[in-house]
Amino acid sequence: MKAMFVLLNGKFEDASKAKVSVADNGFLYGDGVYETLRTYGGRIWQVEVHLKRLRSSARMLKIEVPWPDAKMDSWLKKLCRLNGFKETRIRISVTRGVNGMDFVGSRKPTILIQAAELKEVPSSAKKNGVDAVTVRFQRLLPEAKTISLLPMILARQAADKAKAYEALFVDGKGFVLEGTVTNVFMVKNGKVFTPGKDVLPGTTAEALMKALKGCGVAVVKRGIRLSELKKADEVFLTNAPRGIIPVRKVDGAKIGAGKPGPMIVKITRIFKDYICRNI
Repeated sequence: MKAMFVLLNGKFEDASKAKVSVADNGFLYGDGVYETLRTYGGRIWQVEVHLKRLRSSARMLKIEVPWPDAKMDSWLKKLCRLNGFKETRIRISVTRGVNGMDFVGSRKPTILIQAAELKEVPSSAKKNGVDAVTVRFQRLLPEAKTISLLPMILARQAADKAKAYEALFVDGKGFVLEGTVTNVFMVKNGKVFTPGKDVLPGTTAEALMKALKGCGVAVVKRGIRLSELKKADEVFLTNAPRGIIPVRKVDGAKIGAGKPGPMIVKITRIFKDYICRNI
């Protein structure tokens, strides 16, 4: 079997032999941040945007990210070459390292970069749409992409039980926030809406909104109640490795015609063209 490589604290290692300390704060306390990227045509998409958000998340947790962007970029590219996948899914994890009970600053943070062969969303899901369920809680500090993923784990269990593709977080007031790994968009009367607060600013969501704005399609950021989402003409999700995913049902309620509508088809085409121009 071909060896898979990771980058651990500046060194490329066989993934089966790489070791992180049992005293690492990330292992003990979920004390860290992460980013997930992908390649298109073998080229890594939105490196600068992801590294900027990584640093932003780390600042919120008071974790130092001492490695320059140029260094991390070179690590990412080399790791992709070493593993040799046609398309690659990449995860960057940064923890406070071995820092004891000191949660202000980081003496020696840990960085781990992993690569895996990218599994694209099945064409049937893009063509027919996916099912989603809702859960009544939300992530702690949603503006930061932290490795403390208990809410996501519980939500994924709910999705698995319902045989759904994704679970959507809904707050105590009935507003839809985001999915476990996705941002949520709603189409109503030809207009596009997405929640604007208490969510992680998705890199793909932001790129999509930029692409749509360039084509004269405005996206309004505002609160979306679950009752409103279920009456939408169309609903779709965005995620960096997966792109745009149409939703056909939410909690069993059919969205629109129960399949990807004309607006999603248009938006998907616009975003695909945007990627081709900017990769």
